[in-house]
Amino acid sequence: MDRSPLRRPTISDVAEAAGVSRAAVSKVLRDAYGVSPAMRERVGAAIDELGYRPRESARAMRTSTHTVGVALPMLRGQFFADVLDGIYDALDATPYRMLVAPFDHETEERNPGMEALWDRSVDAMIVVSPTVAASWLEEFARRVPTVVVARHDAAVAYDSVVDDDRTGAALMVEHLAGLGHRRITHLSHVNTEPPRSLAQSPHSVREDGYREAMRRLGLAEHIHVVHTRGSEQGTCDATARLLDEGHAPTALFVGSDQGAFGSLRALAERGLGVPADVSVAGYDDTQFASHPRFSLTTIAQHGAEMGRNAALLALERVEGRDAARRWVSHPRLVVRDSTGAPPAGS
Repeated sequence: MDRSPLRRPTISDVAEAAGVSRAAVSKVLRDAYGVSPAMRERVGAAIDELGYRPRESARAMRTSTHTVGVALPMLRGQFFADVLDGIYDALDATPYRMLVAPFDHETEERNPGMEALWDRSVDAMIVVSPTVAASWLEEFARRVPTVVVARHDAAVAYDSVVDDDRTGAALMVEHLAGLGHRRITHLSHVNTEPPRSLAQSPHSVREDGYREAMRRLGLAEHIHVVHTRGSEQGTCDATARLLDEGHAPTALFVGSDQGAFGSLRALAERGLGVPADVSVAGYDDTQFASHPRFSLTTIAQHGAEMGRNAALLALERVEGRDAARRWVSHPRLVVRDSTGAPPAGS
């Protein structure tokens, strides 16, 4: 093809040189999902050959939508609702609005909620408790301003909002041990199905905090961790199995309030009193934890405040801040009626 050396290359020129359609070139320029490595390489080679300026063109194609996308797991937990409340409060006085994309079937290679929000050209993104690989998150965050909530990564390309989960777990173990409990079982939630290890997840860090505190207090021989799914039903079933084994602990430290409600149900179905027979504690301090019917001892990690700060960080990113920031919530022990001294002789 004969091109004048003075004419600026166009997207059609790139498509012709790469042997692909204009739409394919556009997808590569937008970093859209579904582009194969081979396609990206061919288009990239054509861009280099022609001296095309894709970054400027890509930016020109994107205009502000005044939306902040929020991707969160499809779990019906009050903690996620608290985070959303905080995000909404922070955005309410701004031109930005929230677009929520629940996700399921997340893998180490992709997060479908984040992908869906990218396709809708959000200006920034907040993702809650993802289990995708850190390298994938880093690459994604270079395309759109991103804040990750409830994950303990040392991030470079995105901001982080986390709870000090290790300290929170220690606070709970110290409380239960102070009441006289020795057989303290931790029901730790597994975030994925099928289960896979993720050292940066809040529940992994809480489990580490539990183990460390038990050893520090001289209770290493009583360390007992049961992994459950995060749902109320999953934790109810796990608690029932634990009780049926005949080695019931005197205290259950559950990885979330939602899970703790499942443990309370399993105990009630077996006629066991709380805390007379078994003490139960949760984590999150969600709205229902303070209900008189539950009166759940728990750790407050301030979900609404985490959401507000995530939104503020996202807006700072939109304004051009590049350096990664990290905001840490300081947990607080909230003692209610679900914990007490262990039964005499236990």
